[in-house]
Order: sequence, then C-alpha cells, then structure tokens
Amino acid sequence: MFPENHAVLVVGEASTGLFEFCCYLGSTYLRNGEKVVFVENNTSPGQVRRQMGRFGVEASDHEADGTLVLVDAFTHESPTPDETAIVVENPSILPYIFEAVTSGIERVGGKPIRVILDSLTPLYVNHDPADVWRLFKDLSSMCKYNGTLTTVVNKGILDEDQIAQVAGLADGILEMRMDSEYRRYVRIKHLKGTIVSPKWVPFEFEKDEEDEVAILGWGTQGEEE
Repeated sequence: MFPENHAVLVVGEASTGLFEFCCYLGSTYLRNGEKVVFVENNTSPGQVRRQMGRFGVEASDHEADGTLVLVDAFTHESPTPDETAIVVENPSILPYIFEAVTSGIERVGGKPIRVILDSLTPLYVNHDPADVWRLFKDLSSMCKYNGTLTTVVNKGILDEDQIAQVAGLADGILEMRMDSEYRRYVRIKHLKGTIVSPKWVPFEFEKDEEDEVAILGWGTQGEEE
C-alpha cells in the first residue's frame, strides 16, 4: 500500500480502528507475498493473529514459513510468554524494542520488509517525549533502509506538539477520523514524492460475502479540506 523506503505515520483517535487498520495492512502485505514484522505494544500476539484471521490471513502459517514475525512488547510479564513471537524483555527500555525489531528483520531474511508498529502512543506514558522521538527516528532510518515503516499514534491521547514532532520525521501522513454519526474517514495528507489530494474519503471494514472475511471498503466520494 505504501511505497518502499518510506516511514508513514497514521494519526487518528482510538474509535477509528487504528489496531484494525494495522492488522489489515499487515494482512494485505502478506497476501501479496511480502514479509512483515508486526510490533505490538497495545495487546497480545494472539489478538493480532485473530484480527488478521478476520482479514482472511492465517498469521500462524506465515510465522511458520518465515514471512511474518510478531514482536511482543506488551505481555512480557505474562507467566506464559508467547512461544512464537519475539518477546521484548523490558519494553520500558526503549533500545530493547529497537533490538527486537532488528531481530525480527533478521528472522524473516532481511529486506525488503514491511515493519508495522502499533503504536507509539503507550511509549509516551513512561518515557520522555524526546526519547520516543529518538526511537522513532532510529526505527525510521533502519526500516527505510530495509523497506518501510508504518506507525500509528493516538490523536486523542497525545497532544498536537508531540504528534507534530514525530510527523516531522515521517515521509507520509495518513489521517483517520470519525464524524458525529460514527462514519469513518481516511485521507493521505502527505506522501513524499507523490502528488496527493488531501480529501477525506469514507471507509469501513466490511464483510466480503464471497470470501467471508473482513475487507477495507474505500469510498469514492470525499470531502475537500
């Protein structure tokens, strides 16, 4: 979906489905025969697998054949750690997350690789914003060398200055929002090297009746900014 050698920031409130979008994006890459490292610090690897299953992808099959690696930065204190994922020993130490992503890239065989990070938001709770910015900068450089990085941030939790700082490092900005009638919209605000129209386009996770899986339905009518 996004060009190689780009770092893209997805900005939206939790109600817009940021986690679902990440899983949809990863599932799309895997169906296209690409390699994915999925970094999760909001929920468990099991939930990522279940959500990808709703998009018609058996994550465990891709983990087995080496095209998908899950990096677990959420359940490190669980008495039964995930045996398949790379578990970050201590996510409160940001370099450990960087090292886990590096290990994930190595496990899938190196570039080209699609790295998805869900999300930067929890890292701001216990860290100086400058340290999170530095982690995103380092991850962006490494992932762009190896392929692409897509990261999400929660607009309802982070303030505008924090979002603007990381957005300044990104090659692309995709925004998601929901209106008062619970209709969801998406737009590509900026994508380096590409002419884009900043138009809000309706979208929804819909059911594909033929395949009986959820798909992302993009509308054709939008709202001019």
